[in-house]
Amino acid sequence: MADISPHLLLPYILAAQAQKHVTHNEALRLLDAVVHLSVLDRDLTAPPASPVDGDRYIVASGATGLWAGWDLNVTTWVDGVWMRLVPRPGWLAWIADEATCAVWTGTIWKLVGVPQDVSDAIFSLVNDADPTKRALFSLSGISTATTRTFTLPNTSSELAILAGTQTFSGNKTFSGTLTASGATATIGTSAATATYGLGTGATTTGVTKTVNLGTGGASGSNTVVNIGSATAGAGGTTVVNTPTVTFANAVTVVGMPQANLTAQLLGLGGATADATNRLSVNAPAVLLNNAGTGIEVTVNKAAAANDAAFAFKTGFSARALIGLLGSDDFSFKVSPDGSTWNTGLTIDRATGRPTLPQGVVLGGLAADPSGRADGWIWLNTTAQRLRARADGVDFNLGPLTGTGLLAVADNALEASSIISAPGIAPTSVITVSLAPSLDADENSPDLLDLVTLWAEPGTDQITLNATFSDPTSGAVKINWSAN
Repeated sequence: MADISPHLLLPYILAAQAQKHVTHNEALRLLDAVVHLSVLDRDLTAPPASPVDGDRYIVASGATGLWAGWDLNVTTWVDGVWMRLVPRPGWLAWIADEATCAVWTGTIWKLVGVPQDVSDAIFSLVNDADPTKRALFSLSGISTATTRTFTLPNTSSELAILAGTQTFSGNKTFSGTLTASGATATIGTSAATATYGLGTGATTTGVTKTVNLGTGGASGSNTVVNIGSATAGAGGTTVVNTPTVTFANAVTVVGMPQANLTAQLLGLGGATADATNRLSVNAPAVLLNNAGTGIEVTVNKAAAANDAAFAFKTGFSARALIGLLGSDDFSFKVSPDGSTWNTGLTIDRATGRPTLPQGVVLGGLAADPSGRADGWIWLNTTAQRLRARADGVDFNLGPLTGTGLLAVADNALEASSIISAPGIAPTSVITVSLAPSLDADENSPDLLDLVTLWAEPGTDQITLNATFSDPTSGAVKINWSAN
């Protein structure tokens, strides 16, 4: 037979034992210390200075002094000495200064009734009526050295199923990151009047809030973001309240096949619109294509004295203006510096008649142009004549003039000569006069009696015949002109 009890290690009174009261009292001391165990503290590593008989403590780890080596044991002050009690698994102790209970697991004192570290292998809830219904809580998904806290809300509800299909009803607030990784995630399925918000919290001044829709697509993927009902006949309004809406550089097409776009400022191709240039475009070309029976671009002005114009600039300094410039007549203006303007052409709005205030300079042609038609005007630089064509006939604009010598044989009463006349036409009216001065070999003009002359078609020449009142020799100088 053993000398002590198996659980509390109480000493037995042995047969024929002397002083049985000593053993009995020792057992009573142990019972008094262990039964309904209540300790004052469990955080001391050394005995208190003035203990009271019966005081009990759980010795903290790292004990010193009289408690050295008694870590996590129970000790009691009895008859002026500290008695050591080695706990057995399952002992319960009331810890007075913490107002809580702890149970000895064999290695630690674990609190009872407060959050405890319970093995996920045994942490389960079992239905009393049907024990086959169990809920096992696993902590395997939590990272090493990480603590997660779950607080039950102050309401009756049900635990959300965050895998598969989940429907949230009532008010739900997510303060961290909410990720829906399923193939379909829907927010806002009410068929009645409802309001749904994303990123609607009042952001503190200086803080940036980012709301992402459809981000994270890999290269080659396709992302479709639908806003509003696609059902025919369904109405609605999409309101963007932020002052700036930016499309990333990767965005190449924004399609609005049936939309009316209303914007105060619109910049395209990286251009910045402003209060004056409300539509600003950076592009190598702009295409306005006919989508019906025609196409018309309207530039309207509010009053006749205003301008409705197209401006052509170099380095943003104007060089030409085309349009209704200060009146309702259509005009072209040019400038060497963007401030001084010269009007090159004005077309009267009532008659359609053009006016060239600065005149006109025609580029010269060495010969009359081929394929010319009625109404053409050109400058023949060889003939140095301004010419035109009407009724199928070319003619000069302005008089042709020249000089020539009429060669006369010795003692002749008549003479004939061909004189060069560039630009002369068969229909020209030709006049001739004697030159005001004579060279030494020229005869007196009073010898000239009768002159006949005509233009040779297509030869730019004049044939001149003259008769004299007296026999004449030498040459007679004449001036001629033609219209």
